[in-house]
Amino acid sequence: MMLRKDMCSCRKGMQIRCNISYLEEWLKEKELQSSNAMDTLRPLSQAAWLLQVNKSTDDDAKEITEKCTELNPVQIVKILNSYTPIDDFEKRVTSSFVRKVQSLLQDRDGSTQLMLDSDYRFQVTFPYSPSSQALELLQVPNSLHLGFLTRM
Repeated sequence: MMLRKDMCSCRKGMQIRCNISYLEEWLKEKELQSSNAMDTLRPLSQAAWLLQVNKSTDDDAKEITEKCTELNPVQIVKILNSYTPIDDFEKRVTSSFVRKVQSLLQDRDGSTQLMLDSDYRFQVTFPYSPSSQALELLQVPNSLHLGFLTRM
């Protein structure tokens, strides 16, 4: 989304929000809604909201700075500058509005990182259930081509 203008529209914001809802539902069904998983979705959810909200008045600018707490100022400004109206009812974000948001965000501390850390690894815990099958009696078929395995 940060690198593609075609992803920065109200319609894409609605689509992203819908997909996040499906993910949240799936996490709840699988009982995986750890705070870590939900926290990871929060910046994306706020970015989707930012794409859908009105972006014209001083009150809109104030609301953006109050609600987009998981996005840093660089990310917020990038999304606003990349916003591309698709439908007739949408309007391009004016440069004066972006400057207003920037001035409101000036006091906010935060990273200047544009993208999320894609190398971050999430810890997943799988339950261990021991096999009732005696492994020493297990026969490995030759068709699996696992000749490099040795029985201990």
